[in-house]
Amino acid sequence: MNSLTIRGFAIGILTATSILAVVYVIQEKNATSLKISNADLHAYAEDHQYVLIKKKEYEDSLKPAFEKQETKSKTSEVSISIKAGMSSLDIAHTLVNNHIIDSTDEFENLVAQKNASTKFQVGTYTLTSNMSLEQIVNTLTK
Repeated sequence: MNSLTIRGFAIGILTATSILAVVYVIQEKNATSLKISNADLHAYAEDHQYVLIKKKEYEDSLKPAFEKQETKSKTSEVSISIKAGMSSLDIAHTLVNNHIIDSTDEFENLVAQKNASTKFQVGTYTLTSNMSLEQIVNTLTK
């Protein structure tokens, strides 16, 4: 490479940078002049089925979820007795009533998936609220 080639390359970079700077400044001015009215925002939200709420309402709606997580993070230990003749649904209701699981449906689905409805063993088991459904089913079918 000779000095003329390098000089031409440098001029090209300088020109491209100058053009980009001018475009950036022009775009900056156009962006600040764009204003959206409340009416436009509400119309857009309604057209696209969005719900607009104030920040305070949003934060208040999150509080129950956080409170639920805080109470769930506390591990509780419960003794569960399985008696002869109890169905998996009876066991699921017992677990829900003792706050070990949240839903009988999820428990029932896992029991059906593992074909464990006839494998529950009679006895008393100590379970904790932080056990997974898989762990609970495995414990009760040992």
